[in-house]
Amino acid sequence: MSIAIEEVRGGADLTDILDLPLRLHAADPAYVPPLRPLVLRRIDPKNPFFRRASLRFFRARRGRETVGSLSLLLDEAHDRHGGERTAFFGFFECERDHEAARALFGAVSERARALGATSLRGPRNVTRVEDIGLLIEGYESRPPLLAGHHPPYYRELIEAEGFSKRYDMLAYDTPLFDPAGRRRELPEALRQRAASVRIPGLEVRRVAVHRLSRDMEIAHAVFTEAYRGVPEVVPMSRAEFVNLGRAFVALANPRLLQIATVRGEPAAFAVCLPELNEAFAAARGRLWPLGWARAAAALRRVRTASFKLIGVVPAYRSTGLYALLVQHVVDGLRAAGYERLEASLIHEDNAPMRHIVESAGCVPYRRYRVYERPLGRREQAT
Repeated sequence: MSIAIEEVRGGADLTDILDLPLRLHAADPAYVPPLRPLVLRRIDPKNPFFRRASLRFFRARRGRETVGSLSLLLDEAHDRHGGERTAFFGFFECERDHEAARALFGAVSERARALGATSLRGPRNVTRVEDIGLLIEGYESRPPLLAGHHPPYYRELIEAEGFSKRYDMLAYDTPLFDPAGRRRELPEALRQRAASVRIPGLEVRRVAVHRLSRDMEIAHAVFTEAYRGVPEVVPMSRAEFVNLGRAFVALANPRLLQIATVRGEPAAFAVCLPELNEAFAAARGRLWPLGWARAAAALRRVRTASFKLIGVVPAYRSTGLYALLVQHVVDGLRAAGYERLEASLIHEDNAPMRHIVESAGCVPYRRYRVYERPLGRREQAT
């Protein structure tokens, strides 16, 4: 029976696409279904991100059965920032079916070309900081928060369609205690670097709930400056940054969110969150009717913290301020009872960030790959 490709507009058809991975990965113990409300929040047209981007969904059907899905994202801010015309594919899920994968990528490529794109890149579901890349190493472990999990044959399906590596993203981790239960100290060089910080007017403190709006402004200002030169990172508007962060800050431990200012001006920030996938796994992707209760119970047993972002404005990068923030966060981790530190996802070419996490004793445990293939001649959209 031949494959039919349909563009999905929403409603029950979109639910069908979002249910597909639950069926495909049901037997994989490392797969963690993302919470449906969070997925719907990210793809909601009211998300500030979609003021400058558009997202379309496609599914492959063999008869009445859905056998694959793929999305097409056009990000105008990315194209303006990078001076290119790139389309992104995401939400890739597929049976081990080369015909279905070929039909999906063919349909999305044709639509992307018609809209003026010259290359197709991915996986990238929505923003650049969540669900990006295809897992190619670390299949036996659970994915970190804001990262996906994919079976090994997905790589085979994608590469068979002519995609090649653009870059890799790395997930790191390290235990906070040794096998005998003794506290593992941060490497001596990092501790000395933290102790040597001398910046007049420096204040390092926890994010405060009563002034969360102001602290989010500080973090956004630092993020914009600190990540300006990182490959493929497009500056976020404040609205986008707040929309992405608020849902997770609400579940964070204040000890793990650090803000640094110098004479009241933004200087650095660090965001470390409970590894919520350890709790989300218990919800099995849904909050109702009992998923919320299982997730809430599991949340109390989370023993991993995930280092998601650390940023230092260029003026203070050589001062050791990053080491001081890492020291503050790790002290908070231990005080809160965490046993493992995870850091993800980091671009393989982001040498400053890799230096920070590697100097804290972290080693890679997962690798994600972003692929690309050219689309050839532009065509006029119809």
